[in-house]
Amino acid sequence: MRAVLIALGNTLRRDDGVAHRAIELLGPVRGATVIDRIQLSPEIAEDIAEAGTVVFIDADLEAGETRIEPVAGPVARSSPLAHSVSPEEVLELSRRLFGFTGQAWLCRIPAQDFSAGEGLSELAERNAQVAAQLLRGVLDQ
Repeated sequence: MRAVLIALGNTLRRDDGVAHRAIELLGPVRGATVIDRIQLSPEIAEDIAEAGTVVFIDADLEAGETRIEPVAGPVARSSPLAHSVSPEEVLELSRRLFGFTGQAWLCRIPAQDFSAGEGLSELAERNAQVAAQLLRGVLDQ
C-alpha cells in the first residue's frame, strides 16, 4: 500500500513552512504521494483512504525536539462549519466514510519564527533536515 505525506504550513509565514522544506530535503519517494496544504481540510479524508501509511508533517512551536509519533485516537469534533480540522478528525472521517485502515503518524518539527516573510530560521532549517531523516526511516519500514 502506498504512503501519503501531508506537508502543512504557510511558506509565507517563515518557519510555518518547515514541513514543505522537510519534504524537499526528503526528495522523491517511490510509492509515496505528497500533499502540500496550508492547513488540513475535510477533503483530505478521501485522499488518504487507500494509504497504508499517512504522515502529517507540521511546524510546532512547542515540540521540544523533532519527532514522529502515532496520531492519537479520535477527539471531540470541531464545528461542522470549520474549514480546518485536526489530523485526528481527518483520520476519523477517512475511517468512517472511506474505510481507511492504515497507520497514521504526526511529524512535529520545532519552529520559532512565524512572522510574515519567506525563508526559515536556522533552527527550523536544522530541524527540517532531522525530520527528513526521520521520515525516511518511517517510509523504509
